[in-house]
Amino acid sequence: MSSKDFGIWEGEKSVDLPTQADAGLYFIGRIHTPWKQRKDCPKNARESEAVCTVEVDTRWREALKDVETCTHIVLLYWMDRSPRDLVLQVPGHLGIQRGTFALRSPPPPSVPEALVGWHKRKE
Repeated sequence: MSSKDFGIWEGEKSVDLPTQADAGLYFIGRIHTPWKQRKDCPKNARESEAVCTVEVDTRWREALKDVETCTHIVLLYWMDRSPRDLVLQVPGHLGIQRGTFALRSPPPPSVPEALVGWHKRKE
């Protein structure tokens, strides 16, 4: 996979990121999807029938105790290959340049995406 697969596209603008982060976090797992290029990612999960898998790191698995009693699970996630430095983008469905914060797109800088959904637990 080349950096252009998930890097900056024509019409996009990036900025230099701060040299030091303001905060930290621990990832508790990974989401596995079938998409290999940014252009293949659906704009909305409802646009795809793809099966994606959430893999929770072993150390956090006990935290799933009784999760089956919940009707929904909210996942906050960052797409690992999305550029974090974009300030302007050209969404394919619009064809015109927009500010990153005016879009629901995979590469918002330091803003996690949210996924709300039903779950099916498997060991």
